Amino acid sequence: MTVIDLSEQIDDICSRYPKYWLSEEAQRELIALWGGADCNDSGVFERDETIRINLDGTNWYGELRIAAAPNGWHAVSISYWYGQGGGGSSPSVWNRFAYTTREEAVAAGINELITKFESLRDCKSYAPQNQSALAQRMIETFKAHLSQSRQLSLF
Repeated sequence: MTVIDLSEQIDDICSRYPKYWLSEEAQRELIALWGGADCNDSGVFERDETIRINLDGTNWYGELRIAAAPNGWHAVSISYWYGQGGGGSSPSVWNRFAYTTREEAVAAGINELITKFESLRDCKSYAPQNQSALAQRMIETFKAHLSQSRQLSLF
């Protein structure tokens, strides 16, 4: 997997603007870093693809949002939902990692979802009785999707 770590460039941009999160100049530099990507006022990519992976028979799911930048890089973000909550974000010029192919972005996003659901599975504080088992089923569903994606890319 070819991962491009943009942390150094982003940290440099942030260090030059005291309120970088409000700075139009900082955002212009980030947009340029991503090859002139179309994005909204917050730096979120305007166009992206959503891949939703559901756990059959439940309201549990994981979602990948993948955006392709003009320079050929791909950004990925995740969203997820389970019985007691969820979370997520959108791909933006603030993403610290870029991927050279869509397939790499998909794999990275699925691996991030697996990590999220492993923490749900292993939760030691209050959790519904079935949370661990459902989280494990979700992890298995993600791994099957990842395996299927890799097999399809071989052809």
